[in-house]
Order: sequence, then structure tokens, then C-alpha cells
Amino acid sequence: MIKVNIYRNKNNNIYGFKLSGHAGYSEEGSDIVCSAVTILVFNTVNCIEEFTEEPFSCDIDEKNGGFIDYCLPNIKKGEENKDVDLLLRAMVKGLTDIEFEYGSYISINDEEVF
Repeated sequence: MIKVNIYRNKNNNIYGFKLSGHAGYSEEGSDIVCSAVTILVFNTVNCIEEFTEEPFSCDIDEKNGGFIDYCLPNIKKGEENKDVDLLLRAMVKGLTDIEFEYGSYISINDEEVF
């Protein structure tokens, strides 16, 4: 199962997320749940990097896959960036839609963490 933790600051803005695990919907290479989650997450990370100047930290397990820990430290402290907020909310919407259809393979925990 893919486990997603969404992190929000005291203003309810998303400042990061951690994703771990594998969906297990199908065999590697044909797992549509894993593919959909991967595309949403990496597209979001890449868009934030390319289209904004927001600093971030990103830890990825490139050897084994199935792990990413992403944080936007300025937003964590309470700063706002409307472009980043829109991109992250769109990612969470997509992940939530996947969870609705494939809840046995992905679990999302959306929490306030300071």
C-alpha cells in the first residue's frame, strides 16, 4: 500500500508530504495505481521547481523507489505562495481521487504539523 502524509502549517497551507510504499495493485511495470501516483507527485515537484522560486528539500529513495519526503521550509514557517499552493492542492485532489477509487492500495493522511 502507498501511504501519503500531507503536512500543513498553522494557516492550513500544504508545506510538504511524505509518500512511502508500493501500491501492489499489479505487477511492477503495469501497476496503474503506482503509475498515477508517481506521475502526480513528480509532476508537482517538477512544476514547483521549474515555475516558482520556492526553496525546497526533497529526499528520494532512488535505489528502491517508493519513497519521497518533500518539504517547503518557507511555507512551513507560515509564508504563502499562491502558485505553490495551487499546485499542491491539485496534487492532493488527484491523490484523493485515486484513493476514492483504489482505497485498498493508497491511504492519505492529511494533518497539521508545525
